[in-house]
Amino acid sequence: MPFDPHGEYELSLKGEIVVMRFYNSWNLEGAKQFFKAYQNLIQENHIEQFGVLSDLNRLVGGTPEAMDYFSTISDWSQKRGQLGRAVLMEEGYKEYTINRIDKGKTRFPVKSFSCEDEAFEWLAGFGLKVEN
Repeated sequence: MPFDPHGEYELSLKGEIVVMRFYNSWNLEGAKQFFKAYQNLIQENHIEQFGVLSDLNRLVGGTPEAMDYFSTISDWSQKRGQLGRAVLMEEGYKEYTINRIDKGKTRFPVKSFSCEDEAFEWLAGFGLKVEN
């Protein structure tokens, strides 16, 4: 029996940067729902290369299945042209979360930030356009 999706998000584009804001607790169904919306955003806007800014400051957590599924999303993103990921989150949770999602894989550079402006500046360093 499938569960109702849990987890909230906002997706937007700032030039060639996909901004993802995550809220509350997540389950696998919520992660799958997010992935569909993310794929649609990339495909409908014909994005060939991009960076991601993931704001995890209001993320409470997720089931192990949901967290594992985000690894699948990262694999797809790499194949679709993702050049880097900037992660906004509280200091103590950074390394655990990044390592949990990426599982030691080298897909694209990932760096954590506490300041959104610095994250955008870092992503612009890949030659990506950052627009308001």
